[in-house]
Amino acid sequence: MRETSADLEGLQALLDRSSERASSFLRTAFRMPEHSLSAAQLCAHLEGALQIAFATVTARGEPRVAPINAFFLRAVFYVPTVAEATRARHLARRPGASLTYYEGEHLAVIGHGRATQVGQSDPEFAELDATQVECGQQSPLEWSGTGVYLRFEPDVLYTFALEPGNYPG
Repeated sequence: MRETSADLEGLQALLDRSSERASSFLRTAFRMPEHSLSAAQLCAHLEGALQIAFATVTARGEPRVAPINAFFLRAVFYVPTVAEATRARHLARRPGASLTYYEGEHLAVIGHGRATQVGQSDPEFAELDATQVECGQQSPLEWSGTGVYLRFEPDVLYTFALEPGNYPG
């Protein structure tokens, strides 16, 4: 786990705000807060390469969702891609995005927010690229196109764990 205490504090504040703002239906369905994960639990569990469902919106307001690799670093989701990819082009014009990570019925993480591109000239790119490779994945610099990372910054982030005690933090 590479998160700093500030990363964990910020993520915990987001999780708490999200739980408070959740609809009564969502709070009941996700059994919040009893079945929510803490920031420390979430960060400890979301290590390595992840498969997420990532959603963007077309110019006509039509949703597009697809499975894609991602990783979680310093309490933030990152998606490796190329700037020429349809999802990257959608986000360049309309940064609203949603993501879901889940493990069957045992764990769900749902976020809604915005995504921005992190390009090769950005200071954090080298660390992101090294993390991608450490996760056993290929660098997007090796792909056809301009390798970038999409940084997902949620306005809300919800978690559900069937057995929260199974997730040490």
